[in-house]
Amino acid sequence: PDLMPPAVILPHGKVGNSPSGMACDTTGGKFGPWAKQMYVAEQTASQVQRINLEKVNGLYQGAVFHFLEGFEAGLVPIRQAEDGTLFVGGTNRGWASKGSQPFTFERVRWTGKTPFEILTMTATADGFELTFTAPVDPATAGNPASYGMAAWTYIYQSKYGSPEVDQATPKVTAATVSADNTKVRLKVDGRVQGHVHHLTASGVKSASGTGLWHPEGWYTLN
Repeated sequence: PDLMPPAVILPHGKVGNSPSGMACDTTGGKFGPWAKQMYVAEQTASQVQRINLEKVNGLYQGAVFHFLEGFEAGLVPIRQAEDGTLFVGGTNRGWASKGSQPFTFERVRWTGKTPFEILTMTATADGFELTFTAPVDPATAGNPASYGMAAWTYIYQSKYGSPEVDQATPKVTAATVSADNTKVRLKVDGRVQGHVHHLTASGVKSASGTGLWHPEGWYTLN
């Protein structure tokens, strides 16, 4: 009864295995359109994940997305400079990682080109709203068949880890594109409070015909 639910669950084996350092983007757009979002380093997969948060009825919740990969060791510390540069440090000491080097110190700078991505995923009364980094193709983004969803939760226990349990299959029944083609409101039947909701949007194309850089996200619905 005293447990404060995690704001965002990072599903084990799907988003990563060993999340580590965190940084909040307060640079006001110097690192791209991700202002006020959070970056989480990942040791095992040598990646950085991206999180958007919101507060609903007094509880934080939100979505995690894959973001950056290809680092040369397992990431642990992560810091962001005022000019937007993202610095990461990594090590393979003790644990293996996807990166092949024993240690690393790397930086990431924004090229000025914005990838076609789901910028935010937020909860609504009857589903979710997606905001994109570029205008969508209304035909694909407005088709419910372009999306899929699964949901599950985990056992809260003292021993390490948990299987995915209490699986559900929420159904996207409608997709409404905004007038400026940058948002899509999804009506979803069968959401489950307290569950991770895994969204896939493989069918969505941008107005120029490109697919999403990362066509999935995981939303924790507290």
